[in-house]
Amino acid sequence: MNSPLLYHIPMISDRFLKIIAWTYIAALIGVTLAHLNWQAAFGNPFDIFRAGALCIAGMLARLAYPQSPSFTCLLMIGSVLALSVSHFLANGDYGSTLDLIVGMTSGLWGIMIGSMLSKLVVSASKPPISY
Repeated sequence: MNSPLLYHIPMISDRFLKIIAWTYIAALIGVTLAHLNWQAAFGNPFDIFRAGALCIAGMLARLAYPQSPSFTCLLMIGSVLALSVSHFLANGDYGSTLDLIVGMTSGLWGIMIGSMLSKLVVSASKPPISY
């Protein structure tokens, strides 16, 4: 069996990347549940920080699971839905359809960025071909 793509980088293991990705997603949900006005809401105009946070979550998830793009997409769908539910629990109101669309789009952009980064890391870690 081939090892995951990021095993070629020293000191970054598969388990470490998974821990970082899951911790980051849990922190997003925790911050959304916080009653200290930390949560970012999309609204009109939507908050760019929330979209950026979901993009980073998608990127981390893709780097943590490089061999499973379908699981990464399902993870981001679940994360956006969990954030929507936690926003409802914290504030008592549902987000709009725009919130879900922007959240899913941000997660998808993060997945694409993570995919490009993992390919760059693999190509950089391969030894040069000598003729």
